[in-house]
Amino acid sequence: MGIAWQDSAMMQVGKGGISDGLVKEAKKLLKKHKYVKVRLLRSAVTEGLSKEDIFRMLCNDTGAQLAGIRGNTAVLYKQ
Repeated sequence: MGIAWQDSAMMQVGKGGISDGLVKEAKKLLKKHKYVKVRLLRSAVTEGLSKEDIFRMLCNDTGAQLAGIRGNTAVLYKQ
């Protein structure tokens, strides 16, 4: 997973939050690469949810594991 941190973000979560389209794209990337690097835009943190909450919700929706969070970026992986 260390090499994933060197890559650029594969997708972004914006003010629309976690939509069906975002989950579908994340699943497709996880199937192809086994991991996905997600950047959270400032506009996405709303409704009292923390960035950790948003990343965990994305993990639950995609069936992935949270490898780690650095700043506003997280790496999710699926075995």
